[in-house]
Amino acid sequence: MPAQVLSYPHHPLRNVRLDTLMRLRWLAVFGQTAAVLVVYDGLDFELPLWPCLAVIGLYAWLNIALRLRFRGNQRLEPDRAAWLLAFDIAELAVLLFLTGGLQNPFAFLFLGPVLISATALPARMTLMLAGFAILCATVLMFVHYPLPWSSDDPLELPQPYMIGVWLSILLCIGYISIYAWQIIEESRQLAEALAATEIVLTREQHLTQLDGLAAAAAHELGTPLSTIALVARELEKALGDNSPHVEDVRLLREQVQRCGDILGKLTQLPGPGEPFDSIYGTLDEEVAALQREYRPLMKDWQERYGITTVSLLTPPQGEIAGWRKDGKLVVPPNLTIKREIMRVVKA
Repeated sequence: MPAQVLSYPHHPLRNVRLDTLMRLRWLAVFGQTAAVLVVYDGLDFELPLWPCLAVIGLYAWLNIALRLRFRGNQRLEPDRAAWLLAFDIAELAVLLFLTGGLQNPFAFLFLGPVLISATALPARMTLMLAGFAILCATVLMFVHYPLPWSSDDPLELPQPYMIGVWLSILLCIGYISIYAWQIIEESRQLAEALAATEIVLTREQHLTQLDGLAAAAAHELGTPLSTIALVARELEKALGDNSPHVEDVRLLREQVQRCGDILGKLTQLPGPGEPFDSIYGTLDEEVAALQREYRPLMKDWQERYGITTVSLLTPPQGEIAGWRKDGKLVVPPNLTIKREIMRVVKA
């Protein structure tokens, strides 16, 4: 059962809410508009104002269209979310093309959509978006409008410096995206492991409730069955052997006895071939195999770390942790286990 939990093809953690992207996009719209107006009016630099505002307006119009078309709490499939993030990269690339290319200090915002993809989308989508962002940055290094600056003293950055800026953007996209993806992936695996633990505990709780229900049923039905058996025995004696109904009465007694045997089995641990053997058998065999396989290691851990209880963490491959008598958690180094169950094994 845990193995099924650990392989979600469309796990919610692999999707992103549309409302989240739209909020980030509105923040980008306001920030870009403010930056363009401050440079044009506040710093009095020349730049293509109307083309920049047109690009930002198209960006805002797409946000409004998405709000009207979809619900805000809808979770997007990875491919749709990747297309929206690719549009974000393209919009930023057009603005940078109009305002100086990689000479513009806001060129490092290429990292934003790629970082969002690394934290919320599959690795394949992130690699595609990172490649698209690097491609846009490479084109902008050679093709762009002049950087908005004073016309009396135009700013000309040397080519080696621009190559360094391009290389730094490439390294930031690669390193930070990989780092963020690794952190989120570990958190995702931990969440899936906790979900598997919850399912196993819920399953065992249901089995415990079933055991209690069976015992209660056996107790409640015992008295009526005894009464039926007693009445059937008296009827058999009263009818005699020559009665045409004596066989029916004997059959009734046999079935009552059979019901009593079944109720007795429900209140005892099942033996081979008994009811519920398939429920307990597989799990008990796995735990017993683990006990045999790791008992020598457990004895060594008892002597070296003082561990009294060993637990298997984060299936299907995770560390083995132990608890000492004083309640302190100890993780023996460089020890992993490949099991798809989460049970506590007593040393």
